[in-house]
Amino acid sequence: SEDIRGFCTILHQILKTCDHEVAKNSVNSPEILAQVQSWIDYACLYIWAGKDDKHIWKQLLQELNQYFSDKSYFVSENLTIADIVVFYALYDLMKKQTPVDKENLLNLSRWFDHLQQISGVRQNLEPLNFTTIYLHGWATGTRGQM
Repeated sequence: SEDIRGFCTILHQILKTCDHEVAKNSVNSPEILAQVQSWIDYACLYIWAGKDDKHIWKQLLQELNQYFSDKSYFVSENLTIADIVVFYALYDLMKKQTPVDKENLLNLSRWFDHLQQISGVRQNLEPLNFTTIYLHGWATGTRGQM
């Protein structure tokens, strides 16, 4: 019965003992676990810490949008706890985004919307609107003319 403190340490302990698929995906190998821990640290050190500074979070959203240009999840090809932690870290920021902002963050919006469709991830949070009417301009070349 050791004393466990700190968000990352507690999550790591839960992952080691949990039998859920997301937990297993998060500790498949030492490399995956290291990447998962890096993204959790990123959420704690940058997203949550910078959410009140518009310049910081705009840059973070742009970086994450670029990151998801060729990925569906943060680590490997499966949902991990890193995705869930970052989803919750970003929720309030994504809620503040206008439809045009979400359109400009197309890759991040795709990832976020995918995760919010998983009921075990979103749980009782209000689903955010990512209606495709605003994304129509990307496909037709009429962006900004709506």
